[in-house]
Amino acid sequence: MIIEEEVTQEWVLKATDRCDSCAAEALVKVSGISGDLMFCGHHYNKIMDNPETYKKMMAFMLTIIDERDKLIENKAKGKDY
Repeated sequence: MIIEEEVTQEWVLKATDRCDSCAAEALVKVSGISGDLMFCGHHYNKIMDNPETYKKMMAFMLTIIDERDKLIENKAKGKDY
C-alpha cells in the first residue's frame, strides 16, 4: 500500500508585493542592513549573474526569501503568469 501525502508550500510574499525595479510581482525579498529590497525573478537573476552587483548584494544581504519556485508550481498547475 502506497500512501501519498501532498505537501503544500506556504508562500510569504503576496501577489501585491512588487519588484523595486519594475511592476512585476516580487518573488525575492532581500533584507539588509538598511532595509528591504524586492525583486522579480528576472531582476534578481540579473543582479546575481553580474560579478560586481553580486558582491554588492552579498555585502548588503542579511536574510533572503526566495520564492522563485512559485513560478514552477504555478506552471505545474496550468497557470500562466
